[in-house]
Formats: sequence, C-alpha cells, structure tokens
Amino acid sequence: MTTSATEDRTRDHPSRSVADRFARKVLLIGDADPRALMSLKGSLVLSAIRCVITYAILPALSPLIGWSGAVARPVSILLSVAAVALAVFSLRRVWLADWAHRWAYTAFILVVLGFLGWFIVLDTRALLGA
Repeated sequence: MTTSATEDRTRDHPSRSVADRFARKVLLIGDADPRALMSLKGSLVLSAIRCVITYAILPALSPLIGWSGAVARPVSILLSVAAVALAVFSLRRVWLADWAHRWAYTAFILVVLGFLGWFIVLDTRALLGA
C-alpha cells in the first residue's frame, strides 16, 4: 500500500502536537518545509496607516468637509478588511517559519482580528443606518 505525500510529510514531523497540526491545517500550510521568518513590516505599516487615517485624519477633517461622513465609514471598512487580510497573511508566515513564539503571536492576532471584526460590524451598521 502506498502512502500519500501528506502522510509522508506528517511522519517527517512527528514532534508536532495535535494543536500545531490543526493550526497548520486551518492556515492551509500543512506540513510545508519551514521557511525563514520574513519581515512583518508590511502588515505593521498598513495597520499603522489604517489607524492614523481612521482615528486621526478622518475625524480631524470631518468638521471641515461636510461629506466626509459619507466617505469615512467605507474607507474605514476597506482599511479594516485590508488589515484582516494582512494579519492572516503575517500569521501564515509565522507558522511557515515554525517560529518558537507562534502560539503567542496567534493569540495576539486573534485579539486583533476580534477588534477589527467588531469595528467592521460597527462601521457597517452605522453606514446602513442601523
């Protein structure tokens, strides 16, 4: 009987816990070979830009520009969705690198995703007038 490539890779990493294997499956990584931890700079820069635009620039310009209320919510939603995508992308990179602190980073990202999800809901409800 022949084994699949996935079973062969799983046997190569017998030290992975059930939780590790589950997380790698959810992140669509499987048992890919470890890679060097790439810079997370892009995710952090976009998150910083999103925060500055959403919480500083748009509220400051709001009294000056009457239509900014109609623009602020969609911009905030788009920036939050982009931040979610980059957070998941950076989480995948951390897991691909087999970083020793991947579980702590995963917990942090889950909290960030929770906040972003909540802000998306609030902005969507405000946009729809609910």
